[in-house]
Amino acid sequence: MPTPNFSGQWTLNLEASTLSPVVAPVVQHGFVRIEHREPRVGVHLSITMNGEPVDVRFQRSSNWDGDALVFTDTVPTPNGDLTISFRYELQDTGRRLRASEVLRGAGREQDNVWVFDRAGTT
Repeated sequence: MPTPNFSGQWTLNLEASTLSPVVAPVVQHGFVRIEHREPRVGVHLSITMNGEPVDVRFQRSSNWDGDALVFTDTVPTPNGDLTISFRYELQDTGRRLRASEVLRGAGREQDNVWVFDRAGTT
């Protein structure tokens, strides 16, 4: 069975997202652009918080857990290592992207579920 293709432009659906109390009050809007050509995936995530965009870009080999793409990074910070795990899943026959984010370490314990709608669909 072929794996899903996550390529596309996705717009943050803030109302459908479930964000931690630290992040929820400051998020205004955002998008994610994904270029998925198996076995590589490129991600450009931009979330505007308090009027300032936070941009994250990365390219990785695809790591699969069933039909979900999964990524884990460890980032050194002044307060110790921060581990960030993402799980990307397509929903609603590919019209919605659910990105579950778990942050652990460096004094940042957060669980966020970011929901994005495919741009250009209704």
